[in-house]
Parts: sequence; C-alpha cells; structure tokens
Amino acid sequence: MPRLPSFAGTRNRRARQHARKGIVLRDVGVTKATQVRYYNAVSLLCKTVEDASDMEDLDEQVGDWIQLQFAKGAPLNVVADALSGLHFFVPTTKKRLPLSWRLFGTWRRMEVPSRAPPLPEDLMWAMVSYCLQHERFDLGCLVALAFHCFLRTGEALAVRPCDLLLKGNKGIVHLPKSKGGTRHNIQESVTIYSETVAILMDELVQSKRRQGLSRVPIWMHSGTKFREEFLHLVRVFKVAHLGFRGYSLRRGGATAYFQQCGLMEKTLLRGRWASIAVARLYLCDALAQLPALIASSETKMLITQFRAFWSTD
Repeated sequence: MPRLPSFAGTRNRRARQHARKGIVLRDVGVTKATQVRYYNAVSLLCKTVEDASDMEDLDEQVGDWIQLQFAKGAPLNVVADALSGLHFFVPTTKKRLPLSWRLFGTWRRMEVPSRAPPLPEDLMWAMVSYCLQHERFDLGCLVALAFHCFLRTGEALAVRPCDLLLKGNKGIVHLPKSKGGTRHNIQESVTIYSETVAILMDELVQSKRRQGLSRVPIWMHSGTKFREEFLHLVRVFKVAHLGFRGYSLRRGGATAYFQQCGLMEKTLLRGRWASIAVARLYLCDALAQLPALIASSETKMLITQFRAFWSTD
C-alpha cells in the first residue's frame, strides 16, 4: 500500500484535494495483501453466518464455525483473519463477538505457533560468502541486510538502493514498506553499524546506479523466488531438517544482537516491536530454540570453509 501523505494544516483546499486524491478512508491502515487475506477468510465464514438473526446469534454461529475449524485441523491464522476481516468489513461487529474471541484465545493458548528458528550468525555469514562466490550478489546482500537490521521478509524485498544512506563504515536503511510504518503512517529506519554490511551495501548501491536501477527493489524477482533461493542455501549447508526459512534472518539477527548487548530495550527499539512484552516473548522463545539447532559435522565443515572468506576482515 502506498505511504499516505501527511496533511499540513496550512495547505489550501486545492492542495488538500490533490494530496487526498485516490485515497479511500475505509481502506487506510490495512494493506491490499491483508485485505485479500481477510476477504478469503471471511468468504469461508459467510455461508455459516449469513442467516444469523442478531448479533448474539452471529456470535454463536461464528463460535460453532471456530470449533469446526479446530476439529478439521485448520491453521489458527485462518480464524484470526476471519475474525479480523469480519470486523474490518462489518465494523458493527467489533466488541460484540465475545464467545468467538474467547474460543480463539483458548485455541491460541493451547497451540504454540510454529515459529521460524533463529539463524545462527556464523551460518548467516557462511551463506553470504557462498552467494558472493557463486555470483548471487543481490541475494547475499539481502541475507546480510535482513539479518543485521532484523528485517521482515517483506521489508527486505521492498528495499531499493535509493533507500540506503551510507557514509564510511556505517549507514541507514529506510524501509519503504514496514509493518509499523503502514500502521502509523511513518517511515521506519534502521542503522547499519557493521562495517562489512556497509561495504556490501555500498558495492550494491554503486552497481545498481551504474545499471540505472537505484529506484527498483534490490530483489527484482518474486517473494516465492526469494524463498526458493533461501531454501537452496539451507540445503547447501545441510540444515533443511532444522526448518530455517526467510523469517529466520530477522529472528537470528535479533537473537544475536541481544546476546551481544544483553539489553532488552535496545533490542526492542532496533527490532521495532510494539511493546517490551512482545519483544521478551519473541527473544525468549528464540533463545530457547538455540540448543536444539545442532549442526552435523558436514555442516560445521562447510561453515568453516565459507567463513574463511571473511578472515581478512
């Protein structure tokens, strides 16, 4: 969803009309992708509740539908999207479905979500090295940037060379599409303090400028292609059984940073979480997963081999 302009009080009517052109207030704050998810989930629910006589009856029927989804083995996120979508499309239902939300809450407490395990830092650098040595420079840069700056997959794939402000061995990456930015109509940014990451990003920016691609996302393929390429890296290093996926970069970067600084508040700010409670749950879960991430001797050998690329840094 395009970032919304801020309307200054000193603007005249014509300027305000121009700035607001094409903006539908009903859709503000929810991305098109989220709206599609909501629509698909609510579509599954509509046949069940279309004959509800009143709000109490609606709540009962939605509750029965949730129980049915639970018994059928449906994923919890379908129910979450259905309830949120129902509130989005029919605002009068908000705070009037207590039974449905209670059942959803019970389900969520019973089943721990399958979270992406945190990617260890040494494995991340080995992956970046592999990319650089196999002419996959864009992929290697995104892996390093997403890990170092705790970027969600969608945020990393939206970054353009012009969003990178670099000076010396430091820099800033502006996030054109971020969860918090969309929610609060702001542009979020993250600092780059790693000299190695800054050098990689500078090489990337210079290369993209020469090609006239400064305002095009660094990753010029689909999100599916990125996930396929990341899965290829996971397989190269023989760690497919550990379940690493794109979001493991954000979790791994945040976990490594917290282990280094030991400060929850600093990690929270860098990770752009809404509250310290959310960050604590996120990090504690990631730390708890680390002991189970046991690499084989073959993986350790591959990591050592490709990590040697950075030995002169």
